[in-house]
This record gives sequence, C-alpha cells and structure tokens, in this order.
Amino acid sequence: MVRKIARETGVGYTRFLGELRRLGINRICRQTVRNILKEEGIDTSPKRSRGSWEQFVRMHAKTLWACDFFTQRVITPRGVVDYFLLVFINVETREIFISNSTAHPDSAWVTQQARNFLMYTADRDEQPTYLMRDRDTKFTAQFDDVLKAEGVKFKVLPIQSPNLILAANESSKASSRNAWTIFLVFGEQHLNDLVLEYVRYYNDGRAHFSRDFLPPSCADPPVENDTIVLDEIVRRERLGGLTRWYERAA
Repeated sequence: MVRKIARETGVGYTRFLGELRRLGINRICRQTVRNILKEEGIDTSPKRSRGSWEQFVRMHAKTLWACDFFTQRVITPRGVVDYFLLVFINVETREIFISNSTAHPDSAWVTQQARNFLMYTADRDEQPTYLMRDRDTKFTAQFDDVLKAEGVKFKVLPIQSPNLILAANESSKASSRNAWTIFLVFGEQHLNDLVLEYVRYYNDGRAHFSRDFLPPSCADPPVENDTIVLDEIVRRERLGGLTRWYERAA
C-alpha cells in the first residue's frame, strides 16, 4: 500500500500517514514509510511531491494547450516556397487552432499569432492556463510576453522530448499529411483556405479515438440509437470530398 500511494500521489509523510490511518492501518510510523520507499528506490525527498508529467497533464488537461510549427510547400511566382503555420491544440478536447501562413515567420508574425490565439479562446469558460512548446528559436520573448500578460504559463519542453509534445505533433503531422498533400497549393491565400477547411473538419467532423470517437466540438455523446434508417443519414464532406463523415439528418 505504501508503494501504491507513493507512485500515485507523491504526497508527504504526514499526508501519507493520514491516508494509511483512513484505511485502518495504524501500526506504521514515518520512519517505516521512509524505509519502504528507500527499499523500493522511490525518492523520499520533498521534490517527489511535485508529481509526474502524466499527473500534470491530467490535472490541467482542460486548460492545457500545446503548440508547434509545421511547413507546407507552396507554388508561387518566385518558385516553390516553404510556408510556415503555427498550430495550437487543446490536450483534452483535441480542438485545434491554426494560424494563417507566412513565408517569413519573424518575431512580429509569431507574436501576432499569440494575440490571435488569445482572441480565439477569449469567449470560453475554460481559459488557457498552460501552453506547452518546444525550444524552437522562432518562439520569441515577445510571443511569451503576450501570453504571460493574460495569465498563461509555459511548459518549455526539454530538448529531445518528442513524447511530451505529442499532441501538437500529432495534429500538425495529421494536418499536413492528410489534408492537402494531394493538392497543388498555389499561393498563400490558397493554403490559408485549405487550412481553414481542414480545421473545420478536424474540430467538427473528425472522429478522435482519445475522445471515444467524438469530434472536439461535441461535448456529449449522441443519444444511443441502434436503429439505422439510411434515408436519415447524410454524408458531409470538405476539401472537395477528401474528408468525409456521416451524421443523422436534422
């Protein structure tokens, strides 16, 4: 039981003993707890109580967002140019917000995307409280300052920690891989239009495994109904039919 509490909560000794007393385990003292933790190789210092990364994500998932850059090759009068976009994703709902594109992701552009993200989330009850990002040098101090001014805290990820920012990587890779790689993209506006269409599909129509196959915009599952009447089922599509999903007719 001591091992279980240590690994699942990370509480201090006093709270530890309290949990044991609650379970009717009275013949154990602080030193015994300490000895058990040492034998199991579990850190006994106060820093253990800071909790694991998984605990942090679980506690803040509703208001925790991640962001990352991705690129798309675009045909322009100057030839093929790499355009940059910045994607934000909510860790719990998987909702995404993707910036307009640019061929020059300088400090001014990146800072403006921070403002755009804040405007996008301004009217919701669950305001962003944490933002995960990597150490990409395109993230400037000005970008951070805009978000910090609105109470957003940062989790800047260690180098070579791809698993920690899996959410943002997942959405950016899925976006670039599934949405428009089959398109020839002609110019910045064409790319922005394609991205907007994809975001609408991703948030409103795409089934997400981590959300019990619900799209991010669906807060509650539909009423269970085992009866299928084909005439009542309609197919929706975006991006010229590249993305398709099904709904019951209103």
